[in-house]
Formats: sequence, C-alpha cells, structure tokens
Amino acid sequence: MDTMEPRFVNFSLSDIIVSNFSTGATLAVLVTLLILKLRTVGCRHKDFPPGPKTIPILGNALDFPTSFPHLKFLEWAQEFGDIFSLKILDRTIVVISSAAAVKHILDNNGARTGNRPRSVLVQRVTNGSLMVLENMDNPVWRHGRNAIHAFLTKDSLENHLQTQQAEYSHFMHDILEEPRKTFQHISRTAASVMSTLLYGSRITKYENSHAETYFRAVKLLNEVIDPGVHPPVDLFWPLQYVPKRWAYWKRLADTTRGIRDELYGSLYAQCERAIKSGKTTGCYLETLISNQEKLGMTRDEVIGMGAAMMDAGAETTASFLQSFILALINNSHVQEKGQAEIDRVVGPNRWPELDDYEAVPYIRAITDEVFRFRPISPIAIPHVSTKEVHYKGYRIPADSTIFMNTYGIFHDPEFYDDPENFDPGRFIKTEFGTKEGVDETGYRNNFAFGAGRRVCPGESMARRTIMLNTMNLLWAFNFKKDGSGTGGLDIDSYAKVSPFPLNYTSNADVHSSPQPGLELAPKPFTCDAKPRSTAKEQMIRDRYARAFPNGMDGATTL
Repeated sequence: MDTMEPRFVNFSLSDIIVSNFSTGATLAVLVTLLILKLRTVGCRHKDFPPGPKTIPILGNALDFPTSFPHLKFLEWAQEFGDIFSLKILDRTIVVISSAAAVKHILDNNGARTGNRPRSVLVQRVTNGSLMVLENMDNPVWRHGRNAIHAFLTKDSLENHLQTQQAEYSHFMHDILEEPRKTFQHISRTAASVMSTLLYGSRITKYENSHAETYFRAVKLLNEVIDPGVHPPVDLFWPLQYVPKRWAYWKRLADTTRGIRDELYGSLYAQCERAIKSGKTTGCYLETLISNQEKLGMTRDEVIGMGAAMMDAGAETTASFLQSFILALINNSHVQEKGQAEIDRVVGPNRWPELDDYEAVPYIRAITDEVFRFRPISPIAIPHVSTKEVHYKGYRIPADSTIFMNTYGIFHDPEFYDDPENFDPGRFIKTEFGTKEGVDETGYRNNFAFGAGRRVCPGESMARRTIMLNTMNLLWAFNFKKDGSGTGGLDIDSYAKVSPFPLNYTSNADVHSSPQPGLELAPKPFTCDAKPRSTAKEQMIRDRYARAFPNGMDGATTL
C-alpha cells in the first residue's frame, strides 16, 4: 500500500508581493470607482435642463420646498426658464412651466412620460390597488381606465344629471338654513353626489358621516404622496427600516390605510349585500361587482376603483367651489357682474339650466379665472419618464420625475397681465386669458385636469358640476365676508404643509392635521350668504321639497 506524503507549495517572496499588489490594486480600483461614483451623485449632467446649484451627494435636497412648492417652482422658472431640473441624491427631477413644454413632453411624448413615481409609502397605503398612482403597464391602470369610460359615456352623464340636480337642491337648501356652514355644505354635496352614483348611498350631513371620513382620508393620502412632507424614503433605503415608533411617515401611511380600508371596504360590502338581497340601486359599484369576472378585476381592484373615483370626483370639485366662493366674497364687483348676467339670461321665474351656460360668457370667465388663479393641483401628481426625452436641446433621462408646474404656467408674467390679480375680464379679451399677441402654442382650457396619458377622464362630469353650481350660486345668493376673519383669497388662506408632523391618529380632526402641498385647497372659512329675494328663497324651498318628498334619504327626478 502506497503511503501518501504531504505535498507543500512553496511561495517565493516575489509571489507574495505580486499577490498583495494584485489585491491592493483591485481594492484601489474599487475605491477609485466608488469615489468617482459618489462624486457624480447629486450632480447635474451638462446636457440636463439647468437649475439651482447642487452640492455633492445631496444635490438640491436641502433646497426642495416643504410648503407651497409651486411658489418656489414659479421663482425658479422665472430664473431658469420653462424647463429646469433638480437633483436629489441620484434622482433627477424635471419641472416644466410652459404650455409648449407640457405639449411636447407630456402630450406628444405621453407614452414615454405617463408613468408614476415608485413610492414605498403609497404602496404601504394602497397595496397597488389605486389606479391613479399606478404605472400604465399595470393591470389595475388598464382595467380601471376601461371601467371609468363606462361610467362616463354620454348616456351615463345624462343619467347622472338627475342625481346631481337633486343634490344641488339639497345644497342650496343647506345654505339657506345654515349659511355660515357653506364650506361644509360644499364638501357634503360633492361627497354625496359621488357616493350616490358609485355606491347608491346618499350623505345627508357632514359631521360624523362618510363625507367627513372621506375628506380626512383623501387629505392624508395627499400628504403621503407629497414629497415635502416626509424624508426621501424612496431614495435613501435605510429609512425604510426605521422602527415605526420613530418614523412618523410610517404612522402617517398606516393611519391613512386604516381609514381608507374601513371606509371603502364598508361601502363595497354594502353593495355586495344589496346584490345578494336583490335590493340593488343600479349604482356603479354594483355593476362592477356583478361583472367582476368578465372585467378581469379582483376584489381589491374593484374597491380601489371606487376609491379612485371618489378621490378624483369629490375633493377636487369641493376645492374648486370653495375657491369660487372665496373669489366672490373678495371681489364684490365680480359677483355683481355675474349676477347681472345670469339674471339677464334666466329671468326671475326659473332656475338656471345646463343649456344656459353658453349664454353667460362672464360666468365662464369667472370659472376660468378661478382655475387659473388658484389651481387645485398646482404642481399635479408627478409623472415618470420610461425613456429619454429631449426638449430645447436638453435631455430628460429615463426614470426622471416630471412635475407639471400648472401654477407657474398660469402665473407667468410673460403670458399674463398682472397674474397675481384676480381678473375674469382677461378671459373675455382672449380665449386663454393670456396677453394679446403672445405665442399660445400648447395652450388649452383643461390644464387643471392634467396632461398626456394622465388627463382626468372625469373632466366632462366635473365641468357639468361646475357649470350648474356656479350659475345656481350667483342666481340665488349674495355672498360676503362675515366677522370671523376667515375667507381670504391670499395664499395664506390656503392649506399649508407642516414638514414635521408628529402624530397621526384616526380620530384627529382633518382640519387641524397638516395639509398637503400637492393640493391647493382653501382652509375652512365662514361667510354670510343671503337669498337675493324672497321669491328665490321660496323657489329653493319648493325645489328641495319636490326633490325629497320622502325625506333626505330618498330623491326623485326634478
């Protein structure tokens, strides 16, 4: 039997030196590459749009506004032009501030710029079920768009009008009874219209109702979306592992999810019970549930569909009408001119109707000026580019976050005379309210409803709501400030963000919680509202009685 002898490998000194040199060289190369990489983090490439000066690694993180970002974006747009960029760590943010830039980047290149930013906190709230925040290749988005179009066909809009008219009768009656609560009446009405159409359930009061819960839920969700409210969780991954007790952004997300799940889950269950009992109302969610398999939608997708439509249809309508009232009580000459016009068209013996809207150009101008002066979404929900896009010789790289600076477009002194002044007359002079003779490339009348593949599909229904209510309010009431000190139209009368909220609890008052910066919604206010004549007061009471002969829970066609 052979004996195995140990085998030794002899290393020479030169071998050791070479080995150590190779290891050292490798480490040196890696360290050098890391340093070079870190030197580029936070830096703006030369072919990117210009912007404020960056600092290494952080870029513009310390410059990003935490409150009223649209005001800072407007300031930067005046300095750097209609397209500028920010760097936050390795993320590129592009802000576009002209109609021409929106047309080229978001409209013409919508297939490349129609996605949404990935958000850990949004996913924590929605679990990917809210279509407005999902990417275009997501089944939730594709199924949702198809489902929404069925809700907004021409025939459907005509059917919805009956419900809207009944709710607006209730709204006008509410103002008669409690004029100082006009702000809450607007919120209740907007929520009740959508709740009735979507879930077959009216909301007859604001306090301690689905309406109050809804407005708290949607404002909290807007805070989750707003990058100015919390640290850059998506960019700095260690923040995702901070314990919840020390991470207010996690408490915010979990509180928001709890409220939304309870609200929309209960409304879904209500529709399920109606179907099983055979006591259906014909509402939209009942239709979705009955055709769920055919549509290829999951239970969570159907719930998310209802939530998305409530979010889009109620909050934005309420914010607009509240701003409309603020515009009237701060500009009495505008109110008087609008009243004179509606009186001339409608006369003393009937209510305004949709067909009257074409005959009231000044009221249309008031509406357009409210959209311009206080846009509900001043920087909109951001888009994300999936491929490179070029504009004016600048490169917008793939995976850039793109903000449409709606406020900056509407307040650009190059295009608007005295843009900080509320003046409906500008829309009488020119179609878009711009200065005579300026280049109107890219201008359209629906910037307030988004751009590209993300234009709000509910625009037609929203405009009907606005048409009827603006005419009704001017026809029926005189609005003016009361002695409360609220009701200004200045920017401080609109909601602000507190960048460091400390506590989020399910029973906190929505109006005392931090307010989102992606949305320009008025702070709660009170005002005086008096009927313009005893005859109109009686017409309001009579119409309300006809609409609800069996009490407020039921409604008949007017």
